[in-house]
Amino acid sequence: YEVRLDLADPDGGTATKTVVVATRSIPEPPKGGRTFHVAPGSGGGSGSVEAPFLGLTAAQNAAEPGDILLLHNGDYGSFAFEKSGRQGQYLVYKAAGDGDAVFMSVRINASHLWLEGLTLKRQDEPNGLRAQGQAKDVVICRNTFTGFHYSITLSTESRNWHITDNVIVGDNDPNQPTTQGGISGEGVELNHSGGHVVAYNGISRVADGVSYPERNVDIYGNDIFDVSDDGLEPDRGYANVRMWGNRITNAKNNALSFQPMRCGPWYFVRNLVIGQGAIFKFRVQDRFVLVNNTF
Repeated sequence: YEVRLDLADPDGGTATKTVVVATRSIPEPPKGGRTFHVAPGSGGGSGSVEAPFLGLTAAQNAAEPGDILLLHNGDYGSFAFEKSGRQGQYLVYKAAGDGDAVFMSVRINASHLWLEGLTLKRQDEPNGLRAQGQAKDVVICRNTFTGFHYSITLSTESRNWHITDNVIVGDNDPNQPTTQGGISGEGVELNHSGGHVVAYNGISRVADGVSYPERNVDIYGNDIFDVSDDGLEPDRGYANVRMWGNRITNAKNNALSFQPMRCGPWYFVRNLVIGQGAIFKFRVQDRFVLVNNTF
């Protein structure tokens, strides 16, 4: 977009400047890389359809940026993704489509990764997917998280994640006041990190749907319902936290939380709020914009 900026000082002096800016692009899978096949196991295989890599350790060791690894039906346990792709060349781990690729938990210790179509089911570990260190430019899309207390948790150093089209069902009962409800347990915990997109997710039975963005974060098009605390909790965020087109139903305490804003502006545009609880939780606020919301 071409943007013209006009400055006029009443005490004298004017200036005009034109700059070219771009909106952030939607991530795309890599093209031209290799495709490997993966099945549960403990080593071996060539990555072909006939002889898939047995286990993710063998697959990760062989993978290079731009490769797509298809995970076939089975139980993959807990796994740490530690090899990075490159800018524009994601390292992709994707369900093969012949059944559920099931994980107990996942750790992300790398950048430029793409996880798609995976099934995370809680067993003993209460945390589903956790980022560690300076993981950046990670795509988490079309995955299912079931039964976790914290489904997706980023590190404070995480940057520019794209979290879209996931189904998240936590372990909270919004109708219970204490151990099965209350204000603990998140759907997407951004953990005061910035530059992210969180969009088109279905989030339920958690305390807060999406919480703690730092700055320059877009949260839109999410269905957040039956939560035991707040729908959106951008508490302690800085500038340019943008929330639009979200549908928040039956948030027990508050649909939209300010507790507090460290800086503005924040934007609430065309959100739909239905059901119990308060619409806003105001504590300390700076600047915010409300446009065409429905309550």
